[in-house]
Amino acid sequence: MARLALLVFAVGLATGCQTLEKWFGPDQVKLGEAYADQTDGPTFDHAAFTAVLEAVVREDGRVDYPKLAADPSGLDAYLAALASLTGAAYDALPRNEKLALLINAYNAFTLKLIAERWPVKSIQDIPASERWDHRRWKLAGMTVSLNDIEHEHLRKKFREPRMHFAVNCASEGCPPIRRFAYTGADIDAQLQGSATRAHADPRWLQLKGDTVYLTRLYLWYRGDFEQVAGSPVAFAARFSPPLAEKLAKGEVTVEIMEYDWAINLAR
Repeated sequence: MARLALLVFAVGLATGCQTLEKWFGPDQVKLGEAYADQTDGPTFDHAAFTAVLEAVVREDGRVDYPKLAADPSGLDAYLAALASLTGAAYDALPRNEKLALLINAYNAFTLKLIAERWPVKSIQDIPASERWDHRRWKLAGMTVSLNDIEHEHLRKKFREPRMHFAVNCASEGCPPIRRFAYTGADIDAQLQGSATRAHADPRWLQLKGDTVYLTRLYLWYRGDFEQVAGSPVAFAARFSPPLAEKLAKGEVTVEIMEYDWAINLAR
């Protein structure tokens, strides 16, 4: 179990945490819902990515990076499909198709980032200029960075904090990557399943007496969870019946777990 940070905050979250968040976490954004009226349209085929995930991702969400690095052909074919998608074709996709595409693209690009630099012990071993802010990935007529996908496209255009339990940053502290690609047809159930799975795992949620220990994602993206559920702990309770029961009886103390940046390598 990852060492617990000493930072403690109540359900309301103190001003000190907000300051820490500004120092160490991503910028706060107003969640948007840019495509709510787009419910019908074409689909994008992610079967090639599912085949890659089934081949290299284990049931626990850890990845066989040596295998992927030795033969990236399947992943490269999927990346080529993402690159060949035009901006007009992306615009024509309905809302859920866009959401699935962006999550899959983030995960596929991250897998490629690690595989082409294998072996690494952590994604943080990769120079910062070549990591999250590097605009090198081709997607729907754009050249984007991982941060562009997460913060500009996902967070600002979808009111969907469950995506934080679907995108994967190749780290032990990140909720596990799944062995399937997200699809527009199944995205709601898939996101629900990914969030529920993470909240049932002690790596991301522990409940001990009146104290709940939460993944550091709840500090970094506190504003996202507040906008949808009122507070981070209230959002977490949606996926943890024991926590929901505890909250119904009164306030709980929240501690944030330290984030483990070690590579999520299948052993």
